[in-house]
Amino acid sequence: MRRILGGFLSFLLIIIVLSCDQKHQSDKYDHLDRRTKIRLKQYLAEGKRLYNLHCANCHQADGTGLARLYPPLKDSKYLISNREKSICGMRFGQNGEIIVNGISFNQEMPENIQLTDLDIAEIATYVYTEFADTVQIITLNEVRSIMASCKKDTIVNTQ
Repeated sequence: MRRILGGFLSFLLIIIVLSCDQKHQSDKYDHLDRRTKIRLKQYLAEGKRLYNLHCANCHQADGTGLARLYPPLKDSKYLISNREKSICGMRFGQNGEIIVNGISFNQEMPENIQLTDLDIAEIATYVYTEFADTVQIITLNEVRSIMASCKKDTIVNTQ
């Protein structure tokens, strides 16, 4: 009898923990209207696919980077404070030293000129939502504006 009761209580505890975690995830998007939630989910799904294809090899699938070779995106203060430079770098790459969370990185990030503005908007939305803990869509128009103002020759980081 104790075994059955113990098993039931363990099962109940697992259900409660899982439901709390799901509630936390839904809270993240509660401030968005239905249409924006749908659009965000589309951007996130495609952004994750593109991130895994073009970015995860260096920055890792979980955004933690690779030792002192490739900087982390997860919880990166650099990503937040250098939004336009980061988005521009997705297409044109970056070189020169950058400081991410107090650590120096000086490995060149290769260009990805085959990425479309929409690809970059979806990747950026995924990266900023999943790794920078912001909930927003990086719009196609925003990426177009950033791409118009950045040039391949100017993407050299200075700190």
